[in-house]
Amino acid sequence: MLELVIKDLMKFEGLVLKAYKCPGGKTSIGYGRNLEDNGISKKEAEIMIYNDIAYLINELDRKVNFWKGEQVNVRILLLQMAYQLGVHGLLKFKNFLEALKQKDYENAKLEILNSRWATQTPKRVAELTKYLDLITGEKELKQWKKDIIVIREFTNAIQNMSLVEA
Repeated sequence: MLELVIKDLMKFEGLVLKAYKCPGGKTSIGYGRNLEDNGISKKEAEIMIYNDIAYLINELDRKVNFWKGEQVNVRILLLQMAYQLGVHGLLKFKNFLEALKQKDYENAKLEILNSRWATQTPKRVAELTKYLDLITGEKELKQWKKDIIVIREFTNAIQNMSLVEA
């Protein structure tokens, strides 16, 4: 019986994947989720960040393909930057990316520290640039690979999950 309620709600509300104003003037998303009054749960936020990270990993694989050959600490930095700036925003850091390709981590760090991004979020940038001072090895790479598998399996499971039969 609950399936009938869900099917009807999906039909009546419709699916909107970006925030919108509903007829009642509330910011909503999905199948009419009222974000202003209800927000999201911690679990939903965790699902969203996993999905976002999985998406960004795929985008970095496609658009910053050299990143797969970098040390884990550099991959972490690139993923952090892509999360905050978007991959499109990250790609604007041409000198930084070129320095990374050349394994010139000192110049890469200077490029970040002298950016507008650093003036906008100085504490975050200062903390993230510390990754360029680290050396990571095989142990971290193995853990990175395991983590990537977990994220991809989790997001695939979520995407394949359906509580309502078609």
